[in-house]
Amino acid sequence: MLILLGAIINQKPVQTSRRYVNWEKVLSVSDYQNVINLVYLGILGLEKEISEACGEEFYQKYKKELLLYESYQKAEEVILWQLEKHGIDALLLSDTSVRELYPLPEMASFGQIEILVDKKNLAQIYRLMRDMDYEQEDDRLEKGNVYVRVPGIRVVFYGEIPIENKVLRRYFSGSIRKYLRMENCSQQNAPRRSSLWLAGFASAKYRHIHILSDEEEYMYRAGRLVELYLTGVLKIRDILEFWLFRQVLDEAFPWKAVKDLLEKARWTEFVHQTEVLSSLWFEEGVRQQYGTALELEEYILVPGQENKHLDKVLLPNEKVRLDFYRRDREEEWLLKKKEWMFPPRDYMCQFFPILDKYPFLLIFCWGIRNIRIYTRMCVNKCEKVWFRLSVRMLDIKEKIKGLVRRGSEAAPEEPAEPEEKEPEDEVREHAAEAEDEVQGHAAEAEDEVQGHAAEPEVTEGDMQIEEFKD
Repeated sequence: MLILLGAIINQKPVQTSRRYVNWEKVLSVSDYQNVINLVYLGILGLEKEISEACGEEFYQKYKKELLLYESYQKAEEVILWQLEKHGIDALLLSDTSVRELYPLPEMASFGQIEILVDKKNLAQIYRLMRDMDYEQEDDRLEKGNVYVRVPGIRVVFYGEIPIENKVLRRYFSGSIRKYLRMENCSQQNAPRRSSLWLAGFASAKYRHIHILSDEEEYMYRAGRLVELYLTGVLKIRDILEFWLFRQVLDEAFPWKAVKDLLEKARWTEFVHQTEVLSSLWFEEGVRQQYGTALELEEYILVPGQENKHLDKVLLPNEKVRLDFYRRDREEEWLLKKKEWMFPPRDYMCQFFPILDKYPFLLIFCWGIRNIRIYTRMCVNKCEKVWFRLSVRMLDIKEKIKGLVRRGSEAAPEEPAEPEEKEPEDEVREHAAEAEDEVQGHAAEAEDEVQGHAAEPEVTEGDMQIEEFKD
């Protein structure tokens, strides 16, 4: 399978194996390692060697990856638009732009969207995601809030960088606004991973969405590999994407600054062996010492594999955390609780250098360390409680606003008070009264005239007759 992946990722013809290949097992392993779409592209033309049922299952999983990626793109657009609309500063840690790293877009696979925000905004984000039909999911291995939605979209919001190493936490500390703002990016100054993403969304103005620089992304990818290794879920896809990202970096990349950071974090050997292993899988003609890298290969390919010698070589400072993740069962926790709370002096010297000179202070350092741990646990608990209260308060606030709005709409209208007459209205009223008076007088005159007209007219002859009668 690894030979097949190397040929596909380098766009070279796949050589037919002369040995028997159990394609059902290849299917299950590639599915677990998140490389099934790459394997499917590699087996095209080998239909004669694969059963019809196995080939159909390969195709269905490949098609599912393509459809899921399209769903992720649409979901990402909506989420970023909501964050921008509500003025929430966010840092994209992992997004769909990873597709540009591959020779062909359909080779990419996407597991989740990772976004960093301020802790104070987590409650508001919970309400936004709830309104978009996302459900919150519990995941003990994730340090952030996980939201899922059909058809399998997974979004993780972090309140702080999901890397436990103190050197890296200081490196990524500070406000989100210090990172490169997407609005100010162009094709010339944008990080390599985001150039195509920006090309597709050139018309969008994201003032509150930020992205990582090349140096920051390299350190973040290295940190995520360490976290995946510690939790026992490091896979071929993770190594492949780290190798692909490294291929696009050139001489202008600040390698010296990055190496200094890795040295301070004591990750130099881990990153080196990861690069050696990736060159073994995906490059040709590279000759190196593969001893430790082969142990790392076995750790990745065999689920549940433990190698304490490898742990000590790759991550000497992370022994306690490795034990913590691996003893998650209650019985093992009770058996090793003492060792976890009271580690040996050699381990404590890394955090308390004074023990090299004054070993008798070990018991006090234990106390300080345990106080710090339990303080952090209490703080995390209080943050969860405050998060729930914040969400509840926001809901109550929205309900109160809705009640006030409905009450104002349902209130009966009060009778309008008589308005004061304007001068113009008074003039019109007087004119109407005068007109009515004139019409009254005219009517009276008309009646008088009609009365006179009804009486008989007396002539001069009539008067003489009346005198003769007398």
